[in-house]
Amino acid sequence: MTTGIQVRRVLIITLFLNFGVALGKIVVGLISGVLAITADGFHSLTDGSSNVLALVAHRIASRPPDDDHPYGHGRYETLAAMLIGIFLLLVAWEIITGAMERLSNPTELSVTPLTFAVMLITLCINWGVSRYERQAGYRLRSELLLADSKHTRADVWVTSSVIISMMLIGLTGWSWIDAVTAIIVVVLIGRAGLSILKQNGRILVDTAPYTPEQLMEIVSDIPQVVDVVRVRSRGTTDQPNIDIDITLPADMTIADSAKVISDIRQRLCDTLGDVQEVEVHFMPAEETKTA
Repeated sequence: MTTGIQVRRVLIITLFLNFGVALGKIVVGLISGVLAITADGFHSLTDGSSNVLALVAHRIASRPPDDDHPYGHGRYETLAAMLIGIFLLLVAWEIITGAMERLSNPTELSVTPLTFAVMLITLCINWGVSRYERQAGYRLRSELLLADSKHTRADVWVTSSVIISMMLIGLTGWSWIDAVTAIIVVVLIGRAGLSILKQNGRILVDTAPYTPEQLMEIVSDIPQVVDVVRVRSRGTTDQPNIDIDITLPADMTIADSAKVISDIRQRLCDTLGDVQEVEVHFMPAEETKTA
């Protein structure tokens, strides 16, 4: 099974789980009148929506290079991860608006054992989904799955804070705790959104996924390589583009030079995993000394 198919399978599984969790929270929130639960439900709804977005983006990103996109379509996946971060910030804004309204106009809340039961079940599902996506993201080296797992992990903290607020409301009857909890939810959601935007923004502006020292260490001990002059990388850690300038012995034949270049590419692929492209430039060692 290819990496692309595995990523899509993870996204489809989490899609159905997230929509189920969202529906349960929204229904319970509307019945009980607890703003924090309703807000948490709409936050979970964005989890499902982001899964749909991720599926579409990943399908496009899996297309092979073409004349208009000679380096492939991988940036669509990065763009989708950025949109997930923006969705989180929009949700945070909507929740804080509702929280401020609730502080100005308190309403009576209805917290029942069924409310607690539903929230505890959704908490367990959220935790399981986040862990599943995170492990799959590292295994498949997908920044999209890792971004989505952060999104879902934020849901775990959000739901936990909502359950605590429900307990306090039940013990004290203070309805303002609901609005305060909703504001805490906003902070957690906003933090997750900014983290996703920062991580994927670095990819869009071509921040190097690997340092020159890391790449030099991988290829410097390959036989016949006199010196590694320069190493550059761009893209993502799961599909980097790497450029390497090396010097070879002046008397080396073209066939031997091609073998060294092939060894460099193979070493990088064996060490880093999936490498989208490795471009190797070489020159005779004597030419470098003269320069």
